[in-house]
Amino acid sequence: MSVVFRRASPEDARLLAETRRRAWDTTYRGIYPDAMIDEYDLEAHTARDAARIADPANAVFLAMDGAECVGYFTYGPYTYGRYKDFALCLNSLYFLPGYRRTGLGRRAFAQLTEFCRERGIQKFFCGCNCHNLPAQAFYRALGGVVGAVHGGHADRAEDQMYFEFQTVKKPAQPKVSEGRKV
Repeated sequence: MSVVFRRASPEDARLLAETRRRAWDTTYRGIYPDAMIDEYDLEAHTARDAARIADPANAVFLAMDGAECVGYFTYGPYTYGRYKDFALCLNSLYFLPGYRRTGLGRRAFAQLTEFCRERGIQKFFCGCNCHNLPAQAFYRALGGVVGAVHGGHADRAEDQMYFEFQTVKKPAQPKVSEGRKV
């Protein structure tokens, strides 16, 4: 597999929106209302993605396997709500089914973590739908700690949990051994 991550350009907004539609269909079918996926507004999503790409505060990357976009991830500043003490949010991380569980998510996280370390950002967070169990397992495996859960909505698409990640490794604690007399 020769997937490369490349920064999205303004011309990529529609490709990003189309890839999201494909990813949502396989990720959220049965979680999001069918109408949210089936009546996906490609033009509205394209416009939002164009604005996100144009904002220099956001990092938007496409995962490209040759000429095919097989996923994407975005991160940027976060300045409101419960997580206002976090400088950065992983806003999106999606791969198409044939590209999941191949190490691409770990590569994206490594890139994000390096970005944070270079800038002295000690922590970041991301949201995750409460019903997306594979994503939850992935975030936990990468050291994510649940910071908040907002579930129980009539619309399951609104049920969100938030994972917090530390970018600074904590020093190892010395092992305490039981004293042995020699």
